[in-house]
Amino acid sequence: MPITAILGEQRGDEGKGRFADMLATGHDIVARFNGGSNAGHTVVTPEGLELALHLIPSGIAQPHTMNVIGNGTVIDPVKLVAEINYLKQQGIEINPNRLMISSAAHLVLPTYVSDDEIREAGTNAQGTTKSGIAQTYAAKSLRHGFRAEIIKNNPEVLRQEIERSLTEVANARKQHSLKSIDPKAVSETYVKNALQLVDFITDTTLYLNRELTKAKPARVLAEGAQAFLLDIDHGMYPAVTSSSTTTGGILTGLGVPANHIKRIIGVSKAVQSHVGGGPFATEINDTELLTQLHGDMGTIDAEKGTTTGRVRRLGHLDLPAIRRAQMVNGSTEMALTKLDWVPRYGKTISVCTSYTRKGKKLPIAPDAAYKIEGSTPNYEQLPTWSQDVSEIRTFDELPKEAKQYIEFIEKHTGVPISMIGVGPRRDQVIVR
Repeated sequence: MPITAILGEQRGDEGKGRFADMLATGHDIVARFNGGSNAGHTVVTPEGLELALHLIPSGIAQPHTMNVIGNGTVIDPVKLVAEINYLKQQGIEINPNRLMISSAAHLVLPTYVSDDEIREAGTNAQGTTKSGIAQTYAAKSLRHGFRAEIIKNNPEVLRQEIERSLTEVANARKQHSLKSIDPKAVSETYVKNALQLVDFITDTTLYLNRELTKAKPARVLAEGAQAFLLDIDHGMYPAVTSSSTTTGGILTGLGVPANHIKRIIGVSKAVQSHVGGGPFATEINDTELLTQLHGDMGTIDAEKGTTTGRVRRLGHLDLPAIRRAQMVNGSTEMALTKLDWVPRYGKTISVCTSYTRKGKKLPIAPDAAYKIEGSTPNYEQLPTWSQDVSEIRTFDELPKEAKQYIEFIEKHTGVPISMIGVGPRRDQVIVR
């Protein structure tokens, strides 16, 4: 199976990184195909080492893998170099034999970050991470962006453009009471960091296709950032990201043909969460229940953003939304995380099995944010359990109610659950 895809089926933060890290043991290449440093993946090794990743693929924690940042991503060299240095400090080896960056990936310029900050300080704020991601993808579509290739070919042009464009936005920053920027200093720092990436930049599309068509093809794990409901085309627009988070994004974001994708794993979690705005049909507003679910906010798996640190909104499991994600992605199997959190709901847990909108029952979530907002979730109640499942490693060992919960989800989605997360560590997974 040359390409295995691992994609989020909900609103992000499903735990894709831990499965990508786990699956990387059986793959040769782990490749990111979308998004930028606005994403956050947390990998926890069996030794308890917690790695907070943003742009570098989750396979970096596995010493044998090549990690590819594809052309569909957007790169902030300053943040990427900082992430590389952070990982080196954690004892992770990073060199061109372990990491490749697509020469066609677009660069996040300081001006785009500034434009994002200006928007967020005004009346058109969208609750972004202020990372300049949308502005970079906009520049790409408008055909005046800069690709990573320029770092190798003409970094002086890059320095001049940054200095010029930052000078132009100085007044706008002042009007919004934002900290002033020294264009010359920022441009020099940016280019200095960008030049540290030269040896990593290459034609990753050619590399991937050559590896996939060898007599013994390389096993590639395509790792998605964000999730289905944040997809620019299929998500709850406009409360979405600026790239494709679906299987379609793999093809364009890595430059590989569809016939290589053989296994598509959709990741969902029992306690659905979301950072930022957007409709949330099954959102929990009961303060007491939210306190129970969040528990200790200092733990590794606490529901707060890896990138932003913001406390996440929580909700009940939403099967209609998962069905739409699985339909579009063509999911062949499902991974479910945070089974160990289910008892926090109390003696029973609510699972949304359909929506009602304008008097009609909808088994699959509608295709627009305003329709989701106007929908009422229909729930079924399932019993929970009191036993701690965090050290269980086989399905048969699970409490009867936990098995029934898993089988209920499989029955209502028609997609088998092949992996079950019972804790945040790499080894806390039941593989069926």
